[in-house]
Order: sequence, then C-alpha cells, then structure tokens
Amino acid sequence: MIAVRVEDRAGACASFAARPGERLLHAGLSAGLGLPYECATGTCGGCKATVTEGEVRSLWSAAPGRRVCRRPGEILMCQSAVASETLALKLPTAFREAGEPASGVRVGRISGFRHLTREIGTFSVELDAPLRHVPGQFALISAPGVEGPRAYSMTSAPSSNPRLDFLARLSEPGGLTPLLFSSALDGCEVNVFGPLGRATLRPDDDRPFLAIAGGSGIAGMLSIVEAALAGGHFGRRPSRLVFGLRKPEGAFLLDELADVVRRSQGGLRVTVAFSDEPPGPGFAADFSDLEAAQGLAHEVVRADLSAIAAERPIVFVAGPPPMVDATMRMLVMEAKVSPAEIRFDRFG
Repeated sequence: MIAVRVEDRAGACASFAARPGERLLHAGLSAGLGLPYECATGTCGGCKATVTEGEVRSLWSAAPGRRVCRRPGEILMCQSAVASETLALKLPTAFREAGEPASGVRVGRISGFRHLTREIGTFSVELDAPLRHVPGQFALISAPGVEGPRAYSMTSAPSSNPRLDFLARLSEPGGLTPLLFSSALDGCEVNVFGPLGRATLRPDDDRPFLAIAGGSGIAGMLSIVEAALAGGHFGRRPSRLVFGLRKPEGAFLLDELADVVRRSQGGLRVTVAFSDEPPGPGFAADFSDLEAAQGLAHEVVRADLSAIAAERPIVFVAGPPPMVDATMRMLVMEAKVSPAEIRFDRFG
C-alpha cells in the first residue's frame, strides 16, 4: 500500500492508502474521503487533481474528461493509479462532505437482462454481500475484457437484499452495455464499486421534492420514489416528477410510473414531457394516471415557476449533461432556487 497525500484548495489536508494499479478516486472514496467527482468514469473531468509529488500511471489516456487537464501534472483521479513510492495531490476545489455510506467493492453476477426498448434495458447483479446505498445513487460495474468501469443507477429502493437492479441505455461507442444487450454477459462475474452519487433522498428530507429526469436519468428517480412511497413521504409532502423523452414511440417505464402514482394516492404527480413529438390521442386512455406535455423537461417545469417558488422543494436532476445544465440554469436564474437545494447527476 502506498500513502497518498491530498490537499484541497483551502489548504485542508488528508491522506489515504492506495494499492498499485488501484484507481486513486476509488481508493480515496473507500477510505471515506470527500473527494470531488461526478461521473467517476472519465467522461466529465469532475475529479481533476494536480500531482505535486510522485508519479501516476494513466489508466485511460483517451478519457474524454481529460480535456480539462490543460496544465502539467493535471490528472483525472478516476483514471489514474499511483506509480511511485510516494504521491501528493492538490485539488482545485474544497473537500466535499464524506459520502455515506462509504464506497467499496463487491463481486457479483449479472442476471435477468430485459429489453424495454431497442435502446433501453434493465438487468440485475447478484452480489456476494449486500451493498448499502441510499435512494438515487449509482454504481460502477467492471466486466472481464472491457476496459474500465461503466456507471449504472440503481432503480430499486435500498434493502438488505444482495441483489441490485439497474437500468442501461445502449449508446455508441460503448464497451460494456452492448454486451449486456446481446446477452453475452448473462451469468458473468463482475466487480461492482459503489455507492456513488449525491442526487439522493435522505432520511430527514421531510419536504416536497421536484424530480426532473432526462432519458435514462429516470433510473435513480425510480429508487427515490420507491423509497418515498415506503416511508409515507407523499402522504405528508406531495411531490412531482417530470420525465423527459424524445418521442412517444420508444417510451419506457410508463406502466411502472403510473403504478407509482396510483400507490401514492395522488401524492406524486408525474408528467411525461415529449420533446420531439406530441403524444397521440391514445396516451390519455392508456396512461390516465400520468400527465403528458410537449417540450423539453426543463421547459415544462418552467411553466410552473410560481409553484416552485411557493413550495421551495428539494430538487433532483439527472440526465445527459446538456439537459442537466439547462435545467440548473433555469432553476437558479429564473426560479431563484438556491444551488444548495439542487441535487444532480450528469450522465455523459
């Protein structure tokens, strides 16, 4: 084990131990440190740091997030491993509050892949031991023969069951997800690192919430609403979910969302926003418990800015980076929501 020293922008210092070849971000999070990150897969650049002493080995030199590493010594902690006897890092931001529960590694087997559409599917991982997480978090899955881990959000509420359920979106290029869709990974042993993510529902969140999801960003929101149902949240604090999709053709999870609305007894309002095409006349008949709207998800939310200002809800946002960024700009600049009240995950 090699000691890694970390200093943040404010001068606060901490240290953790890393094994040769271990991703620095994983080692630090497993040690309970509040290291900065967003995607944890090398696509966003949120875990940038500068090496001030020692050397690292790059685990993915072509990581898209490396575009933020413009100066000598700048690295992505999620794509770097220690390569010297000592290592010291400097963060461009302050330490975050340490995540709870702490991250760790589990071994599991993939099972039960199910196609929802041509591009969306669900699957499970049967773990060797339960992985504690809170509603809204995600995990990284690493499979043999696939370079680097991929991030997937848990769709079910936390439980003591050693099985985790996930949602996957097929995109190109991709290494692991296409194998899931082809059933090539059925029964395959994988490593799972987590939990990760801060767009979470906390036990003391006894306030209304507004959840805004784009595409596969709905996965973590399902975990949030299931946990809220189990805790009787909607009986005390009516809340809203806006789910952004492109077209009615290819829509997914609408039956599941309608079921959640029914079980909430009206305490949860769900609006499906179609950006490219309006829903046909059969939508209202097929999904009478859901509302439909045309437009981008954040545009649909914009129509109710006065209600947002009056209710002062906790806001969850998850989806692709352009959707998350546009939504956050609208919430902060137009709805005057404090950034501290917005919990978000970008999925690039």
